[in-house]
Amino acid sequence: MWQSSCRRIRTLSSTSLYHSTEPGRRGGIGICIDIFTGLVIDYEVLSTYCHACVLKATAVKEKKVTEEDYKTWKEEHTDCAQNFAGSSKAMEQESAKRMWGRSVNLHQLRYTQMLGDGDSSALREVVSLDPYPGLVVEKLECINHAHKRMGTALRKLSSEGKLGGKGVGKLTAKKCKALQNFYRGAIVTNQGSVEAMKAAIWAGLLHSMSSDENPMHTRCNVSWCWFRKAEDNGEEPDSHSQHPQNFLSKEVGRKLLPVYHRMTSDALLQRMQHGGTQNTNECLNSVIWARCPKTVFVGKSRIEAAAGMAVATFNEGAHAMLGVMEKLWLGSTMVTLENMRGVDLLPVTKAEAVTSAVARCRRKHLSTAQKLKRHQQELNEGQLYGAGMAE
Repeated sequence: MWQSSCRRIRTLSSTSLYHSTEPGRRGGIGICIDIFTGLVIDYEVLSTYCHACVLKATAVKEKKVTEEDYKTWKEEHTDCAQNFAGSSKAMEQESAKRMWGRSVNLHQLRYTQMLGDGDSSALREVVSLDPYPGLVVEKLECINHAHKRMGTALRKLSSEGKLGGKGVGKLTAKKCKALQNFYRGAIVTNQGSVEAMKAAIWAGLLHSMSSDENPMHTRCNVSWCWFRKAEDNGEEPDSHSQHPQNFLSKEVGRKLLPVYHRMTSDALLQRMQHGGTQNTNECLNSVIWARCPKTVFVGKSRIEAAAGMAVATFNEGAHAMLGVMEKLWLGSTMVTLENMRGVDLLPVTKAEAVTSAVARCRRKHLSTAQKLKRHQQELNEGQLYGAGMAE
């Protein structure tokens, strides 16, 4: 997935929402979203399948249609649903190239930044396209995906490096979660300064490795460090043995240094100074998938209809369908208006419910418990997949 920002006041985002089919992916959608307003600016539907072409080709194979008739029909078949001949994995790059290439003519905008999750080569394709001569498209990073990569690296090191398990100073699943969340918090609270981000991230690791013999709290912040808080109040800090919840032994801490060096590189932190995420993209995903499930095979026209309805609803709410009904000469009643108003208010009601302090606390505890359970299951089961394990 990827996002972008334009040179004008707006900041745009783009994401590819692939429509999965069986036995393979045949369609994809590229979306361009305004980060500031959350509105969809542009989208592109790609398809590698045309039902009419498949039926005609089948008829030729079964000798029901001659080759000459098929060629004549093919020349007249101008509304072919297949508008992309590459693989499904290349759809994301292709949709990005098409939307970047028409941004000036279509919207008089230049998308000068791309906010992505780091798992796509869309940026490379856009740079090679050079849509704005003399202007380089800058890559930005989604802090949520960096947060996820940090947790994955820590858990992998815990299991493969045999750093986890029971005992004081071990890299347990709970400590992996704590270090992962501290990594994201350090980035969010220090937006705009690479050095401040880096100092705060390393402060979390050094804080965990501190002991009575070697306290390393010089980089810690008074707001969260019990040691610095006691010093700031003119009190004698407690012994480190009274705060073992996040303690890491020196041996375990040294094993984490390569991960921290990689995740605090200047290049990576530079791309996360904006503090942006792809939450809006994920929200739009659900709106499209609700209208066109990935598990059901459909053609390009169905995907276009689902994308159009989703974009209209996403931008203006359910009442946007009233304009569609009017174009189709379908009348609307007060019941229709009230139902659409209720649909528009439902997300607001849900958001107010889930953002309450009690709900947030409950979700946090539930998520932590589930992740700890899964991690413990993986440790008990051992390695189940790997190259050459069947030999």
